[in-house]
Amino acid sequence: MKPHFSLSLIIAICAIMMACSGTRNVPDGDSRYQSFAPDGIPFKVADTEWKVDKRGHHRAVVTVSEANAEGVVAQLPWRRPDLRIDTKKIIVTDADDNEIKDVLVTKMTSEEGEIIFKPSAGAGTYYIYYLPYNWRPRSGDARYGKPWNDYLPPEYDTDKAWSEKMVGVKNELPKATVNCFESVSRFNFWSPMGLIATADEMDAVKNAVGKEMVIFPEDRAFPIQLTYQIPARWAKGPKTVFKGAADKNEYYAWQFGVWAAKKELKNVKVAFSELKNGSATIGTDAMTCFNQEGTNWDGKHLDFTINVPKDKVQALWCGVQIPEDAKSGTYKGQAVISAEGVEPQAIPIEIKVSSKVLADKGDSETWRHARLRWLNSTIALDNEPVAPFKEMTVDGNKVEATGKVIEVGANGMVGKIEINGKEVFEKPQTLIVSTNSGDVVFNADNVKITKDAAGLVTWKASSDQKGIKFDLAGNMEFDGHMHFDINVSSDKEIEAKDVRLVSTYSAYSSEYLLGIGYGGGKGGGYRPVNYTYKWDGSFDSYWIGGVKAGLHTEFRGGTYHGPLIWDYKPEPTPVWSNNHLGTVTVSGAKGKPATVIASTGKRTIGKEPMNYEFNLLITPVKDLNPSKHFSEKYYHSNPSGFDKAAEDGANISNIHHATNLNPYINYPYIIRDSLIMHIKHQHENGRKVKLYYTIRELTTHCDEVYAFHSLNHEIFLEGVGYGLPWDCEHLIDDYKPAWYTSLDHFRPNDSDAALVLTPNSRFINYFLEGLRWMEENYDLDGIYMDDVSFDRTTVKRIRKILEKYHDGALIDLHSNTGYSQGPANQYTEFFPYMDRLWFGESYKYNEMTPDQWLVTFSGIPFGVMSEMLQDGGNRFLGMVYGTTARHSYAKGEKSPVPVWNLWDKFGIKDAKMLGYWDPDCPVSTSDPDVKATAYVKDGKTLVSIGNFAGKDKTIKLTINWKAIGIDPAKAKITAPEIMNFQDETSFKAGQPIPVKSKEGWLIVISQ
Repeated sequence: MKPHFSLSLIIAICAIMMACSGTRNVPDGDSRYQSFAPDGIPFKVADTEWKVDKRGHHRAVVTVSEANAEGVVAQLPWRRPDLRIDTKKIIVTDADDNEIKDVLVTKMTSEEGEIIFKPSAGAGTYYIYYLPYNWRPRSGDARYGKPWNDYLPPEYDTDKAWSEKMVGVKNELPKATVNCFESVSRFNFWSPMGLIATADEMDAVKNAVGKEMVIFPEDRAFPIQLTYQIPARWAKGPKTVFKGAADKNEYYAWQFGVWAAKKELKNVKVAFSELKNGSATIGTDAMTCFNQEGTNWDGKHLDFTINVPKDKVQALWCGVQIPEDAKSGTYKGQAVISAEGVEPQAIPIEIKVSSKVLADKGDSETWRHARLRWLNSTIALDNEPVAPFKEMTVDGNKVEATGKVIEVGANGMVGKIEINGKEVFEKPQTLIVSTNSGDVVFNADNVKITKDAAGLVTWKASSDQKGIKFDLAGNMEFDGHMHFDINVSSDKEIEAKDVRLVSTYSAYSSEYLLGIGYGGGKGGGYRPVNYTYKWDGSFDSYWIGGVKAGLHTEFRGGTYHGPLIWDYKPEPTPVWSNNHLGTVTVSGAKGKPATVIASTGKRTIGKEPMNYEFNLLITPVKDLNPSKHFSEKYYHSNPSGFDKAAEDGANISNIHHATNLNPYINYPYIIRDSLIMHIKHQHENGRKVKLYYTIRELTTHCDEVYAFHSLNHEIFLEGVGYGLPWDCEHLIDDYKPAWYTSLDHFRPNDSDAALVLTPNSRFINYFLEGLRWMEENYDLDGIYMDDVSFDRTTVKRIRKILEKYHDGALIDLHSNTGYSQGPANQYTEFFPYMDRLWFGESYKYNEMTPDQWLVTFSGIPFGVMSEMLQDGGNRFLGMVYGTTARHSYAKGEKSPVPVWNLWDKFGIKDAKMLGYWDPDCPVSTSDPDVKATAYVKDGKTLVSIGNFAGKDKTIKLTINWKAIGIDPAKAKITAPEIMNFQDETSFKAGQPIPVKSKEGWLIVISQ
């Protein structure tokens, strides 16, 4: 009987054969890693990785046929994109990795190299490593000092006589056979888009196309990398039509490469037509070019000017939303690309839409670049309140925002602020213009107040006084934050001696001061009687207040208003600093009202309005919640240790970057399954998991790294380049390297290198959508933020996303006090949305006074609590402020576990915390350097005693027995045994208690 094959079987066999052949009809995430042979010699990913230290990421594999050759020549058409090629060494090894001593480089250009070496191991395989470097085994930061350059310099130990001989007989030497070029891994692979076209190939393309502007349509699977010349993939010239394949509901992305082949191209633009598939249409409103336009982080529309220097390449990333109910088939249209002085070019577009429907628009497969649409997101950009804040109310000129009440004056400025039954201002704020004719105090009687939304109230007022026009626009949000724009102008120029904002604070609300450089910017504490700031540092704000009432003020008007971290050294706001003529002065006797005057000095007032812009935030931003604080015990170390830490009471874990579940900084999308399993396991055991996720820098492992680089410093800050070898070999130039971490301890040859992000860019929108995606896919319990560059608007959006997708999600914020120049002041506007602070990196706890502990570290005056960091902090003094270190970050005698055990045994989360700063605190000491905080509950009180002095003290306690509900005749005063803290000790009422310097006691009073 003849064999019989069914049609279905034949189709199946053909499909298998096509899959095995490696051919790809539709480019996908694997396409750019396929072998590519532009000169007949394949470039490929190595089957087995080698150790990259002293070897590098790339090598040529060659074969020597002659066993006794004194020298062989290897001709290497390596098509290298890296710069400074002549500064890098060539290393040749035999098959056993023995380095060949005698190596002579006779040609070394970007296009090719010629290497002569002595094959000392005889005939066989040799490896030529042409970008060897020194591996960095630890972490480091490339932001500081000289640019990193880890490549081995071209220094050889070649025998001089051999070298001279080889030069003379070069043409007679046998040739080594170049089998292939290998990259150590997919991440390091030079794809067809990373290898350069030769000069001859580029000339051929120029001549063939004959246009000043050459357009290369390109699939998203092959991101455009090179900017200085065209890649090898384009060496045969551009395609005339863009053809792509998409699924229903996919956000489909693609590229146009614009090559300025003959001259600079100015004002390049892309215009799209509709895409049509028979009667089905996808409109132009579903299409965009990300390089040309977008929506900024604040919701405002952006337009970008695109100029392409002569000989350079500009990638234009485009996208279209394919409807979920799209008709399957090929949609056709065109993109018209134009520039000044050149003929526009129409590029036909054909996108074949399959019958498959993507549930998430393609977000789960990062190679698709569907996430580029996140750049233009407006997620959580609204004026609605978020927990714990309530809807605002307006009653005449009184505006209330969850317990914070202000009175808006007739001129629109703040007349009164009340919180916790206390007044912040002694008298209304005023803006005064001093002229030669006298002071002009801004007055008006036409304020108009409008409740725009549940979380936003706005108002306006204006006046014309002695030729000076004042126009005020103000608003207050649901968290007690206020913003003011006061425009000052004059039809005739007026030489003002000064413009000043005068704020007079009540005695209670001016006990402490932070910011405007006070205490070197890192300090703060009790308000000085007199202090002047001359805009001579990275400070643009201050906080003044007491524990139950205060106000944070930020002077605005510059280009960047995030926390002043060292990555961005913005100039002081020009409006208020006035070329350093301005000052901020603080004055007022101790215990009396204080006046703060922001003075600009001399300036000219003219027709162009000068905007005196500032923010106010009422503190505390929310009610302090010690019970929540004491019930949340943080573990901060490798996630593998969380189960063990849970036995000690830890119930929340922060997964830092550079760990096996979150290896790449701020891009937690690569490791998924194991992370999801870890989170699920912890949830099953009643524990929470948060991820390091922030904005300041971004890993180069990000799939969109080339697309972001194409946005011309909108996302990545401009810089000198250099950095890690991967950066030099793939991004080439024009970026600023940042944090680096070796991941070799759990993934050989892997590392994580980051680039500095530009502040206040559309990447904020991407970041926020990423948070939404993680909540939907990972079920995260929140995020851990480490010194960030965005402002409060972004934090507000973060909180809204978390509240929507994960009830009870948490945010904690870490800062280095030097890196952000006093984080308690720099980040005050974030505090309404924080659950925990972890300030203290570089803190010197034993040198801080109690007032510094309170206002620069504890968070208590702001309505949020903190934990200690640097060297584990001081476990004795910390408990005065209800704080410990974090599990596993602080170890040994600094471990928080013994104190946590006392918390649980005492039941501290059910107690009322009354610190020494509170007039209702029922316990005090006889020495002002020794502070006491009481944790009061029915029938017993825990007292934390801390000696902040530089010498030992002996003190007596004064106890309000009625307030703690204990009969002194029946009282037991005991210091329970706490490992590495104190031995068990009993005291009698009124008994002197010795307290060592910088140490203390935890004493339980019961009956």
